[in-house]
Amino acid sequence: MEKISDREKFLEKIKAYKKIAVVGLAKNVGKTTFVNFLIKSFLRSCVITIGHDGEERDVLYGIPKPPVLLPEGNFAIVPVSFIPKGSEIVETFDTPSGMVALIKAITNLEIQTVRIGGFDLTGRMAGYLLEFCDRVIIDGAFGRTGIASYVDATIVVTGAVIDDPISKTVKSIKKLLSPEISGDIKSNLSGHEEEIVISTKNGIEFLNSDEDISRVLEMSGDAEWVYIPRVLDRSILSKIRCKLIVPSANFVLSDDFDFEVVKGINVIAVGVNSVSIRNDLNPQWFLSELKMALNGIITFDVLYDP
Repeated sequence: MEKISDREKFLEKIKAYKKIAVVGLAKNVGKTTFVNFLIKSFLRSCVITIGHDGEERDVLYGIPKPPVLLPEGNFAIVPVSFIPKGSEIVETFDTPSGMVALIKAITNLEIQTVRIGGFDLTGRMAGYLLEFCDRVIIDGAFGRTGIASYVDATIVVTGAVIDDPISKTVKSIKKLLSPEISGDIKSNLSGHEEEIVISTKNGIEFLNSDEDISRVLEMSGDAEWVYIPRVLDRSILSKIRCKLIVPSANFVLSDDFDFEVVKGINVIAVGVNSVSIRNDLNPQWFLSELKMALNGIITFDVLYDP
């Protein structure tokens, strides 16, 4: 029997999901290339973003960026000031980022996409857009992996642009796959999601999330677990002495600490880009090393098909 490639496994697996996020582990890692691959693979898809994609050059580094390619029959959210010829306006929306339009491609197009708003609004908009299309693909800007908590499935894109990409990718994936809390703990948190909740030998205590974090750190030494609904950096993470629980993985600004989450992230694949503006990697080596390190997660390169 002919072996099924990871690319083929991915294209079959992704059919089960309606709201899909593509997040990158660095700037210019190849996220747009992967989004273009997805849109081309599935008709009646809609692409939206939580950043700004499709512009000719990166606004930070000034380097050329690949266009967002929208095949005929697919949809996208674009700024009303950049509605391309060859598209049909389906609906317009007034968003925190300004006026945007849902368009349908009448022919193959190059487009610009712009963010609608925050994670929650983007997630709700994705649900609404499913009235017009079969799936929504969200292009997640670097540093904004939080969108992964609002979708059905997430693809992580890594590449040669990252220093020590094998180690960085493995650590980042481990963080995103942090385990969900048990049902018992979840029931203790119910109705207290905006508070600090700490389980001590005296029972469950609830603290205002704006209280001095030093008190929470001191209590953690004798606690079973603590839930903290705020973004945590290394200076705080290193001082917590019990099991840490956060709303989702994007609340933790480090890849080096273990924790549990209220809402897990469904990482279904890793996209690999062996080409970068600084240095290229041998695609066969990079892909095989990552597959071995990621231990069973679907991993493939959209540009290199061994």
